[in-house]
Amino acid sequence: MLPILLAVCMGALTLLLFVVWRVRTDGTWALWWHDNYLERLRDFTSGKSRPMRILQYVQNTAVQGDANSVISAVDSYCANVEWAMNVGDKKGEILDAVVLDVRPRWVLELGTYCGYSTMRIARLLPPGARLITLEMNHHYAQVAKQILGHAGLDSQLSPSPPSVPHSSTQGEQPVGGATHSSHSRWCLQEALIYTTLHCLQLPLQLFSRTSQNPLATSAPKSQEETAERQTTMRNSTCKVDLLVGASSALIPQLKKKFDMDKFDLVFIDHWKTSYLPDTKLLEECDLLASGTVLLADNVTCPGAPEYLHYVRNSPRYKSLYFPSQLEYLRVEDGMEKSVFLG
Repeated sequence: MLPILLAVCMGALTLLLFVVWRVRTDGTWALWWHDNYLERLRDFTSGKSRPMRILQYVQNTAVQGDANSVISAVDSYCANVEWAMNVGDKKGEILDAVVLDVRPRWVLELGTYCGYSTMRIARLLPPGARLITLEMNHHYAQVAKQILGHAGLDSQLSPSPPSVPHSSTQGEQPVGGATHSSHSRWCLQEALIYTTLHCLQLPLQLFSRTSQNPLATSAPKSQEETAERQTTMRNSTCKVDLLVGASSALIPQLKKKFDMDKFDLVFIDHWKTSYLPDTKLLEECDLLASGTVLLADNVTCPGAPEYLHYVRNSPRYKSLYFPSQLEYLRVEDGMEKSVFLG
């Protein structure tokens, strides 16, 4: 009996080490683990979506009206509690540097999610600048609106999405004795599976997460500088417009809706298969000027090969790759900065 038990334990340990190794070194495994397993099980057991859990953490820990504090809270949550696919702290520094270099007046963001990159961009924009961010998921947009509000950013949501109940991920509750009993057993099984996977996640947190100091390069160097930045943010007329809908449908409407000419900066971070068609759509709608900067996230993991081939080979763009890591992990990723030449 003892040899069988030892063999089972060795087999389980080998499987655990294999999963840890794959998640640490392979982007596909990392995304599969965090997005397909842990997120869905957390949704089921908590009765809330991951964006709602991030919002709750922000509301409980971040200083209201301080965008840097909210960014730090999201980084802390995603690094130490539950991974989420926003641009992250390390690639966020690349995004910050591009925004500060371009000093844009008109910015377009494709893919809002919870508003993390929206905050990073908006807090660095000059007074009078305008940031338009597009999000297809109504629930994500609603959460982003609340997170941006907690950060003290002036944001307008259009159209206003319907309220999403906290229990919406659960579906309708079954009725009837037999069904209720079956549902209870299923809940118990899900809880056991979740507990097991969470235990498996512990070594991943020890070995695959990088040490976090989210505001190491972007935080003000003194209390006076902090107060000055917060005062500037309050006095700034920079506005954030959050549009809900498919980017392919919204992009052709932007010129007329906002009475604008062209964008100075476009941050691309939505569906990877939409990177190229939306870029071409921006060209067709005459929304890119000579010198407009396109910055695309996750071009290595999960990757956007068709987009990269286009901007790297088209005479209309001059591109530069910035190597980095997938947010909050040690998996290779990068960002592509492409300057539109006209």
